[in-house]
Amino acid sequence: MTFWLRSAAATVLLVLALASPPVQAAPSRPGEIVAGLNEALLGVMRDADALGFQGRYDQLAPVLSEAFNFKVMAGISAGRHWRGLSSEQRIKLVESFGRMSIGTFAARFDGFGGERFEVTGEEPGPRDSVLVRNKLIKSDGETIEINYLMKRYDERWRAVDVYLDSKYSELALKRSEYSSVLDNEGYDSLIQRIDDKLTALAAKG
Repeated sequence: MTFWLRSAAATVLLVLALASPPVQAAPSRPGEIVAGLNEALLGVMRDADALGFQGRYDQLAPVLSEAFNFKVMAGISAGRHWRGLSSEQRIKLVESFGRMSIGTFAARFDGFGGERFEVTGEEPGPRDSVLVRNKLIKSDGETIEINYLMKRYDERWRAVDVYLDSKYSELALKRSEYSSVLDNEGYDSLIQRIDDKLTALAAKG
């Protein structure tokens, strides 16, 4: 078993348990989805100063909403609490989770110094998932791995987790954080915390 799977095995299995069964249509390959995301990220990086945070957010929002399955990711992040949420609460959490995810990308990719992305391959995962290996290459040659766990939903591959440096599962971190807040402070507090974090990211520009 490869290291990326060992580091967040429980989270991956939860993701796959909520996945739709495979369908017969032939969507774009997972690596093509990531390549398109990379292109969009480079676009906002090159124009980062002119766009500002909100401009980067607006430009990335439709791309990330297509590339990721925020509903599945929000459900996993809520852990056992997800089943106890009303339909309205679930919808609101998914919306907040999506906004925060887009805002995080807009904040992280806030400048350009000659970087480039490279999709280096695809690895089969459990239950028909695929890990797309991807890296950001800086102008000095330093590389940062940004890998995506992909799963087919309806007729399209969509990302359900991001692994930084091959080992840090973004979804596992969110699940730990969100479950803790829901345990100790409740649903309204979680939504407020997410909204406050997004406001703080926007304030940094």
